[in-house]
Amino acid sequence: MRRTWTVLGALVLVLLAAGPASAGPPRQVSGQLTDDSVVIGAAGRQVVQQTVDRLEAERDIGLHAVFVSDFDAVPAGEWARRTAELSGLGDADILLAVAVGGGTYDYGWWVAEGFPLPVAEVDAVLASEVGPELAARDWTQAVVTLSEQLRSLAETPTGSETPAGSETPAAGSETPAASQTPAGSGTAAGSDTATDTTMATSDEAPGSTLPWSGTTTLVVIGIFAVVLLSGHLLSRRNASSTSTQ
Repeated sequence: MRRTWTVLGALVLVLLAAGPASAGPPRQVSGQLTDDSVVIGAAGRQVVQQTVDRLEAERDIGLHAVFVSDFDAVPAGEWARRTAELSGLGDADILLAVAVGGGTYDYGWWVAEGFPLPVAEVDAVLASEVGPELAARDWTQAVVTLSEQLRSLAETPTGSETPAGSETPAAGSETPAASQTPAGSGTAAGSDTATDTTMATSDEAPGSTLPWSGTTTLVVIGIFAVVLLSGHLLSRRNASSTSTQ
């Protein structure tokens, strides 16, 4: 019997380890799509790569998207800023960091002071176009939408708009336009301008939200399997004891 429970305990540990890994602290990333939580399939990765390649080829803007389980208790915008710095991103780059675990989502983004597009307009795109798709957990489409909107902004004359790094406060500072700044935004510390936007899904969020994370689902399945296996083994043991008597 002791051996049986040892095997069952090992099974539960394996199931717990099978969930998506925690992101940990900010670190260097390579490539334009980093998907630690494996939320984008092979077909989605191809679509994302095509759209970011087109953005870079046509507008000379490098979009980098990072999907992780969590930000390891680091504010989303700060996590994005530090990851961008560790990765050596430059003025023409933008980094979108998304935490997808726990049945909620959290995202932050970063651009350098010399980013060629107005930060306020990028912030508005994230809030009105990208945010709802993240809330619906449509991760692939969120990156595609951001890439297409950035390409559209780059081909539209900005006129009197102020690009990032000028004297006009960027979105996320203390005096943003109310219609352009989502709740929880702010400017991350450091010389680079970063927007820190934290949003947790709720019953009112658009799209469907999973009631628990993939890890929790696996744990529930594992516990259910343990109960069934234990009942089966006990019934066999009782039957064997009856036969012996």
